[in-house]
Amino acid sequence: MNPSTGDGLSRDGLDDCYTTCSQSHSGLLREHNFKVKSNYFHVGNCVHCEKRIGFGTACLRCRACPLRCHIGCSRQLTVNCIPQPQMSNKRGSLSDYAPTVAPMVPALIVHCVTEIEERGLQQEGLYRLSSTREKCKQLRQKLLRGKWTPHLGSKDTNTLCCCIKEFLRRLVHPLIPIYHRRDFERATSHSNPEEVEEQVYHVMHMLQQAHRDTLAYLMLHWKRVADSPNVRMSINNLALILAPTLFGDLDLTVENVTTWTKVLKELLLLPHVFWVQFLEVQPAPQSSDYTDDDRYTHRQWDHHHNRRWSNVKTYFRSMVNLSTIR
Repeated sequence: MNPSTGDGLSRDGLDDCYTTCSQSHSGLLREHNFKVKSNYFHVGNCVHCEKRIGFGTACLRCRACPLRCHIGCSRQLTVNCIPQPQMSNKRGSLSDYAPTVAPMVPALIVHCVTEIEERGLQQEGLYRLSSTREKCKQLRQKLLRGKWTPHLGSKDTNTLCCCIKEFLRRLVHPLIPIYHRRDFERATSHSNPEEVEEQVYHVMHMLQQAHRDTLAYLMLHWKRVADSPNVRMSINNLALILAPTLFGDLDLTVENVTTWTKVLKELLLLPHVFWVQFLEVQPAPQSSDYTDDDRYTHRQWDHHHNRRWSNVKTYFRSMVNLSTIR
């Protein structure tokens, strides 16, 4: 069996794809850093076409995130590369879920936002219509485990919106922390738009980087939602619905919600270029660690090609012998 021919490509073709595929995703938030890998155990399905990656077939795996795909599907990928820390389903702070390099936006938010903007900007009522609690919970738990790269094409867009809101609600500290509420209120209270922009800029740099990057990323997303006429969700409607989610449920009174809504409205009215400046993309660090699915390339006998194949064949012979004995 020759792994290099699993997709009908020669080794030269694999090398060409390896050197160019990471440069073909100009629309992604961060480009994938692929390596060609042949797997001799089940690794799941391709994240793009959802077809199974065959045994011994050469595929591409990102060094920074858990994405795997067929070589032929690499140029059609719409999934962002987000280095994701391993987290449990328990409540944590935003920085616990965010990458260690900028932009520090959690993978759950990036994947859901990407899919919403891909399919949902023609759908009425985004972030206003709800989904079932069970669907939202299952999706949130799968995304937070970080063991797979999601294919969200079959998920309802309302479920994706609810997943983002539920994730923000369950943070230990809200996206706009309690100790920065007054800072945003004072910054957005000016009548001059230029003064508002300058004051908000200073307050944004007072936030932790994970909060600053995530807030800027979501503001750009919500501005695109508000600009879509088919969604029929104005800035006023979005501010009213999302204000308690961003500011937290502590001191949830009518007066506070009214104030938070005004603040969020002013933030959404800031120009697009204002929020873009906070999203500087840094390359993911190269890690020397390896996971369980790299065990075939880190054993002592791996550097000896014939001995590796001898062990694989011996394994299958033993399985056949056991089946005949039974």
